[in-house]
Amino acid sequence: MFTRRTWVSLLLLLNVLLAVGLLSSALSLPRALGQGAGRGGSYLSVTARATGETYDVLYILDLSTNKLHAFYPNPTQAKQLTRSEPRDLHLDFGKQP
Repeated sequence: MFTRRTWVSLLLLLNVLLAVGLLSSALSLPRALGQGAGRGGSYLSVTARATGETYDVLYILDLSTNKLHAFYPNPTQAKQLTRSEPRDLHLDFGKQP
């Protein structure tokens, strides 16, 4: 029915069509946009495990004042956070605003 040469030609054509489809979909991907600094209230937050403890600490960075705030669970009262003294990052890293 089909010769070997015809099968090879059809498979080659199929590969070219698949490659064109893959390239056209990859080149038309939407642009990824990240959140720039200063948006959403100028705060960044992250949690991290406290060294030698079983709880996580909530760190909040205030980008407008460059102060780092830390909140951790109160050991005596459940469901209550204790705030540590905020750190001034300009003083800690020796840079002036």
